[in-house]
Amino acid sequence: MKTNLSPLLLACFACYAPNYALAQDVENMTIEGTHIEKNSLMGAIPSITINKDAIDALATNSIADVLRGEAGIDISQQGGAGGLTFLSIRGGDPNFVVILIDGVKVNDPTNSRGGAFDLASIDPALVESIQVFYGGFSSVYGTDALSGVVSIKTKGYQTGEIGQASLTVSADQSIGASVKLAMSVSDIAELSVSASVQDGDDSTFSDDFKRKQLITSIQSYANSNTQWQVGGFYSEGESASFPEDSGGDRLAVIRSPETREYTQNNIKGDIQQKVNNKFSLNFSAAWSQREEDISNPGIATGILDGVPAIDSNSDYERFDISAVGNYKASELIDLALGVAWSDEEGGMQSVIDFGEPVPADYNLDRQTSAVFAEMAVNPSDELNILLGARHDKTDKLQANTHKLIVNYQLTPAILLSTHISQGFKLPSFFALAHPFVGNSDLKPEESENIEVSIQSNVFTNGVFRLSAYQNTYSNLVDFDPIAFTNVNRAKVRAKGMEAKLTFSITEELNFSTQITHTKINTFEPDVTLRRRPEWKGSITLTYKPVEQFSLMSRFVVNDGYYDSSIPSGMVELESFNQLDVSARWTVNDKTSIRLNMQNTFNSDHEEGVGFENPGRQASLNISRKF
Repeated sequence: MKTNLSPLLLACFACYAPNYALAQDVENMTIEGTHIEKNSLMGAIPSITINKDAIDALATNSIADVLRGEAGIDISQQGGAGGLTFLSIRGGDPNFVVILIDGVKVNDPTNSRGGAFDLASIDPALVESIQVFYGGFSSVYGTDALSGVVSIKTKGYQTGEIGQASLTVSADQSIGASVKLAMSVSDIAELSVSASVQDGDDSTFSDDFKRKQLITSIQSYANSNTQWQVGGFYSEGESASFPEDSGGDRLAVIRSPETREYTQNNIKGDIQQKVNNKFSLNFSAAWSQREEDISNPGIATGILDGVPAIDSNSDYERFDISAVGNYKASELIDLALGVAWSDEEGGMQSVIDFGEPVPADYNLDRQTSAVFAEMAVNPSDELNILLGARHDKTDKLQANTHKLIVNYQLTPAILLSTHISQGFKLPSFFALAHPFVGNSDLKPEESENIEVSIQSNVFTNGVFRLSAYQNTYSNLVDFDPIAFTNVNRAKVRAKGMEAKLTFSITEELNFSTQITHTKINTFEPDVTLRRRPEWKGSITLTYKPVEQFSLMSRFVVNDGYYDSSIPSGMVELESFNQLDVSARWTVNDKTSIRLNMQNTFNSDHEEGVGFENPGRQASLNISRKF
């Protein structure tokens, strides 16, 4: 019944919502990084935001390429578009990051990646903004938010815009198209529908990639004390590439591809009622489902033991409901109190070839309840404080998390900030229940995070920010080859500094640069973590000499790091750099043309052992509003 109940409840929710009065402020529907509404502290929560213009300027078909070069973010991409693509934040694993699509959590704990989300599932052409939060945010988002959160907001209704269509053609023979339509519905609501297709198929199977997306959203007009919105997200895709750890194009002995097919479904509804000037209520319900079919041809034994051929199908569903009350106690104090409940069900059917087929199936369900509270205190114009705490509980496990954010305006030009937080991650279904390596006694993984920063507007046309952080991850799930099962034992500490400068050289020329240094301590001399560069940085220039024409260039530098494959064992990969350039010409009010060149210098490097860089990639995009 769970499979049918969640969408049914949300469908009823959608039918019921229009009976409410209309909304006062649609932006209140999306609360990012905190449950406190419209608090001056929100702008100082450790985060970065990439808007639609910056996303479009890169003219890429990958969310990973949009985030590449941002402070504290490491991108792991194997080969071309068909390779798995993950993101990690400040030394944490990719599955330590919560991924939200329009507020819906899409981490899948049934896969062998421990819940890490493949960013190739999302088309940037339909993305309005990307916000990245640094640190432990489990006090807001619950499980998985050990090192950060990536919140992706898709394009929706925009006043005065009926629709837009775009076409992208690349030199590697890939093609992409998208369309967005928007309209008013009986002077009650705003409706938008977006769709996209992507086909990146060329003669090399490691670049085979196809993706389709459909997004719908309907929300009330912003002119009353009650507001509602309902949205849906659908994505499907297929790809073929060398398996992870196989050694890729250069080293793989078995030359057959690993094929993957997936579908992702999300539905979310919100209702917010402003009771009076001091009190408001928000109710949310969300359903998500992901199904993934993988056929892995196996990896031949090399320096490390090989992997047998595996065919698997995983299916995961999650249903979330939450209620939050916001109360303005005084001009100095804002409060939020809420409850949340989630129901997860999923498993995997797989067959492993040990010379003869051996089934390895499992299925698990889990319910989690939570209570949380936040308080924002503004004792003076210079000082802002945000406190938050949350208690999560399942049948067998529980976790308590908190956060403290303090901002002090030392001078009109200098802001000092401190962020102390915790995160936790419930063991993945794969780690708990897999018939060969699962361990039902695993404890939650945990993180302790602290950051101090200084932000200065010492330049009249520039901003400088310097941050120092320390993240300690403990109870990490690790595979014990002697017991041949997963255990809690590892501990990792990541210390680092990030510096970022944004500066307007002239009215036409803008400059930004960032540099990140991260030092990893595994507390075990023989343990080296993969894909953690010690240094990385980027420089971005944007030049707009006239209103109709603009240029953008981004130069990314990445220090060398250690990586591993079965043919090679652990090796050190060389440092690399990449230059991306794009030019945009606005033909008229409705039509624009963009030319993009990724990896302009054709840097020949490997981001994963044996996985060759796709090389220089040119693309042409034509977009028209109507």
